[in-house]
Amino acid sequence: MFKKHIVRSRIYFAVAALGLVTAWVLNALAVTQEADYLNAWFGSYVDWVLSLDLLVVGIAVITLMLVEAKRLGMKRVWLYFLLSGITAMAFTFPLFMAFRERKLLERRLAGGSMEKFEFDNHRVDVWAPKTITATTPILIMHDGRNLFDEKDSYKGKTWEILTAMREEVRGPQPIVIGLWGLSDLSRLRELAPQKILDNHQEIWDHMPEEYKDSPGESLGDAYVSLMADAIIPFILDRHQITHHPDRTAVMGSSMGGLMSLYAMSKRPEVFGTAIGFSTHWPFGGDFMVQELTDLLPQDGNHRIWTDTGTIELDENYAPFHEAALEKIKAKGYLTPDSLVGATYPNTGHHESYWARRVAEALNWWLLSGPRT
Repeated sequence: MFKKHIVRSRIYFAVAALGLVTAWVLNALAVTQEADYLNAWFGSYVDWVLSLDLLVVGIAVITLMLVEAKRLGMKRVWLYFLLSGITAMAFTFPLFMAFRERKLLERRLAGGSMEKFEFDNHRVDVWAPKTITATTPILIMHDGRNLFDEKDSYKGKTWEILTAMREEVRGPQPIVIGLWGLSDLSRLRELAPQKILDNHQEIWDHMPEEYKDSPGESLGDAYVSLMADAIIPFILDRHQITHHPDRTAVMGSSMGGLMSLYAMSKRPEVFGTAIGFSTHWPFGGDFMVQELTDLLPQDGNHRIWTDTGTIELDENYAPFHEAALEKIKAKGYLTPDSLVGATYPNTGHHESYWARRVAEALNWWLLSGPRT
């Protein structure tokens, strides 16, 4: 979806160049032959039809340009009209459309930029805000394919995180790292807390048929190391950012919620905040709740967001969610400063629901207080 704007802008630039060349060449020929423009435009009824037809189209084009310029915040649109007087609308209109595509891309990217990398056979999409300082926060997210672009998303829906950045996030904009998994079949083995999974292989006995091919070597610890020891240091160095756990968060949904908590537990010196939407506590049930909460850091410096919906898959989450909250509170996490354990009625297990509250979670993290 991002690439289409680049392609379209290039096409419009090419059309504008063609319009400029034809306008100058044909106008030059008309001038050297001392052509009568008014007679050529209105010399016959056919000329009137064509001239008035172009005039009406021109009025529509000007209206479109004015409306779109105002909607997108494109400045100095009057320059296109001025240029039309000395060149041709065949040049200035496609030129306007080319810059309009660039403006649309800028809006879709929330004024920032997107890069793509690869780490250990994992695709990594990185969005960076326009302004980066030494204290810019870092947010790493699981299931990277579902974050930015609908054409990549598993279900054709994203978290709309860039829309949130543009319209709702009020704190300092973080760099957002979208980490893709190795494959769909490896997702559970990468996002499951390895220390717990290795001790409870019976989990696989209760999995749906579509996940029966998933059992194998646990990859959770390697996944945590990939984030903490490779990707985040690379981004910090690339953008000259000084690391601090307060400014570093890990975020995901479902199994990604479990992995966010596990990653913070394994590497508390890296991750200061863990955010999980529809945290999938039923993966392991009671012993997942007990053993994962036991691993959480207990130093008063870390923060947790874990929530649930009430419909679809989430309708089974309530007892595990509440049990987890009690155990997290028992470790000293206080609501709402260091713990949010929200329930969102009539929401389920899907990116369309998580997108509605992504800005709320980010603002809770980013506006938590002065950054060190």
